[in-house]
Amino acid sequence: MASFTLPPAFPIVGLPIVGAMVLAGYQSNNVMKARKEAGVKYPTLYVSEAEANADPKKMRFNCAQRAHGNTLENIPYVLGMFGYFSLFHPKLASVFFTHWIIGRFSYTAGYSGGNPSGRMSLLYKSSYIGLLGLFLGSAYVAITKSIEILL
Repeated sequence: MASFTLPPAFPIVGLPIVGAMVLAGYQSNNVMKARKEAGVKYPTLYVSEAEANADPKKMRFNCAQRAHGNTLENIPYVLGMFGYFSLFHPKLASVFFTHWIIGRFSYTAGYSGGNPSGRMSLLYKSSYIGLLGLFLGSAYVAITKSIEILL
């Protein structure tokens, strides 16, 4: 049976993992604060479009909730790619994941202001470089390692 040794730099992957937890806490705090300011009671996930259009505080709540929800929708595959790629290239994977996380902070800050178009900052758009790096890095490793095994 083959063995696998983690790269010496592997402990560095803990830094962006901590960053992802900080991002989740930041987003949760934004939602809780906006919920309280807007007077939205649990378990309401979103207020109606009419309510949000009539009350800027409720619009901010919906936007903060959506920014958090969008991250929750995306993070499983981002973490999967990061985890896989980091087994082989921890430094590069950590750089790409950190870039993605920084972009998500920008996305959240812009969106949570109550103007949905505020989410599309240049910093957020550049986070796709991090996502693309994780994707291409994972694909490269998967292909090259599979070829080694199959040939």
